[in-house]
Amino acid sequence: MRIQNPKPKIQNRPLTVLAVTLVAVALTYVFWRPLWHGGGLVGGDTYSYYFPQKTFFADELHAGRLPLWNSLVGHGYPTVGESQTGVLYPPHLLLFSLLPANTAYNATQILHYVLAFVATWLFARRLGLAGWGALLCAIVYVYGWFAPRICLEWAIIGAPYLPLLGWSAESYLQTRRARYLAVIAVALGVHLLAGHFNLAFIEVLAVTAYSGLRILVARRRADGVGATGSASAKRVMVDSRSVESMDNSEGPGPERLGGSLALPMVAIVISMIAGFGLAAVQLAPTWELKTRSQRADVGRTHDPGYGHIPPWYLVQVVTPWMWYAPDVNADEALSSITTLSYPASTNKVEAHLYFGLIPLLLAIGGLWKRWRTGDPVPAPLKVWLWIGLFGVVYATGWLLPVSRHLPGFSFFIGPGRYGILTTLAVGLLAGDALDRWLAKPQAGLARVLVVVAVLGLTVADFWNVRCRWNRRVDGAPNWYADLVPDPPINHRNESEVRALLAQYPQPVRMWGTYQNMPTITGFAMTPTYLGLSPAEYADPLLTIPRPAGASPTPDEIDAQVAWLRRAGVTHLLSEQRLDPSAWPIAPLWTGYDALLHRAWGRQEPLYLYTLESSRGRASLEPAEAGTASVTSYTPEGIVIDVDAGTDATLVLTDLAYPGWQVTVDGQPAEWTTIDGMYRSVPVPAGQHVVEWTYAPRSIRIGALVSALSAVLLCGGLWFVRRREAPQ
Repeated sequence: MRIQNPKPKIQNRPLTVLAVTLVAVALTYVFWRPLWHGGGLVGGDTYSYYFPQKTFFADELHAGRLPLWNSLVGHGYPTVGESQTGVLYPPHLLLFSLLPANTAYNATQILHYVLAFVATWLFARRLGLAGWGALLCAIVYVYGWFAPRICLEWAIIGAPYLPLLGWSAESYLQTRRARYLAVIAVALGVHLLAGHFNLAFIEVLAVTAYSGLRILVARRRADGVGATGSASAKRVMVDSRSVESMDNSEGPGPERLGGSLALPMVAIVISMIAGFGLAAVQLAPTWELKTRSQRADVGRTHDPGYGHIPPWYLVQVVTPWMWYAPDVNADEALSSITTLSYPASTNKVEAHLYFGLIPLLLAIGGLWKRWRTGDPVPAPLKVWLWIGLFGVVYATGWLLPVSRHLPGFSFFIGPGRYGILTTLAVGLLAGDALDRWLAKPQAGLARVLVVVAVLGLTVADFWNVRCRWNRRVDGAPNWYADLVPDPPINHRNESEVRALLAQYPQPVRMWGTYQNMPTITGFAMTPTYLGLSPAEYADPLLTIPRPAGASPTPDEIDAQVAWLRRAGVTHLLSEQRLDPSAWPIAPLWTGYDALLHRAWGRQEPLYLYTLESSRGRASLEPAEAGTASVTSYTPEGIVIDVDAGTDATLVLTDLAYPGWQVTVDGQPAEWTTIDGMYRSVPVPAGQHVVEWTYAPRSIRIGALVSALSAVLLCGGLWFVRRREAPQ
């Protein structure tokens, strides 16, 4: 059945899109002004997780290398495999290769807020909302859900892709033009290249469900028109505000949602599969790491229920002042909520769900008015209403007893993240209600006042939640991350620890209690803090022995020292003064570090020691066999000069991981794992040059699949375009 659109109403002219983009940019200045002026973020995972990755990434790009292996965190890990550095993500490659790390990080945040805003506006317009309603929807989606999650870089990066995939799917369903399938594939592929696939998983589920339900509803309406032939049914089918509206500015061509049910759904699914294929260069090494990680056995070492929204906490959507105010410790309140709650931990950022009071009232009022007048909800909004209801129910964790046994649902934590679907649904419904009110005949001044009041008060509401209520009475940021005009990373070159370690003749590995963060100095640190970590870093048999009490006994110190020496640790960075009579150490420095103290918010001095008799990064076994010295060390290439009096084993205290290859005097050699996690290779007596290089097979295979997928996608698009062209 062919459904004609009587008159086009959706026309997104370039000047209109430009105006929306300028609004999006202006809002980033309102919410994130310090980022525009060279400031930065502190708190949350910013310096414990993201900046250790991003500074290393930027340093390597500036040195002309693509970092496939991070040699600074722990004993190393595959940078692409762990994924959250986003090594292959195009905006990262561009920004971090051209700009300093902090500037690039800020630019990434701002860019994705702008892209998310514009993509949401376009999606809402595609679903039939007018300009002002679409603008309200964009404000709700971007600044209701994402603004308090500024401490989670992956959330901000993922923001544009849900509306972009939704816009592409709906555009294809309305026009049946193949280019929109290509946009789905490319958008999904690019998002997957950014790493941290949780939001991508949610987006794929949502867009697939939306497309199927959208087609099903259209088919049922088409069957209804055919059966009844009633004027009211026909009016529903051609209503330019309904789902069957088509943007004729794209060119003539009827929509055919009433035809085959399977074909468009199959096309959308295939385009998503193509997106996974395009991202294979990222997915293959991540899968390899996943099978060797602390999360290889899903459910054993992590709880999929972490980050849920306790049902009673949902009152935040109508009483935000009860939970977000500076004198409220929401994390403590969340831990005390047990009634009807899923038995897992959560926190106030993962459990945040707020749409703004005015948009919520508009959405509820608009639905009530449609029900009261018998005016049907447009099909896409009805489908998003269902998806939004599913999102909020799943966010509570109530469905986890079943879903935790399903692929994907069992691996990804944070059910509260499904609130992103509810936020978008509320934004669409609120925008629809605003449009319907503005469509009434009334004075122009009244329309202007309503628009200004609704949009202005909504922005003010979100600004109040994110900015005014961000500072708790104890001084800590309420949303874990805070904006500062002079971020710690600006003082990297002033770091005393960095300067002292630069004088050490061999590669440095520190040990301390701060995990990744000191690697911002440019020197390695153990233990680690990684989302997808090599299993060795979580194995209690391979990690440093923990003391039974608050302070280690002499025997426990001896056990720790033995581990540190075996692990190649050369320096200790301590919060407390260590006793040289109990520890085999030499004091190197104590005092205030311009970088580390700012990043930790610490006032007390730090203590830096040299560990004596450590085997360091490279050594021979047995030790009396000779010497081994590192002459060149880069993340993917290590050169070691060996002088052995007898046949020996060269030990490199870097992580044993697939993809590493070794040559002895230019000849390939076989290496093995020693001490459960390090690399070793036999060397005969004499002087030799041993070279390690990282050339992971998983990336080569992934790159081949990505290239093949790109060729097939381009070929398929060319073929379809030729068939679409007039003969």
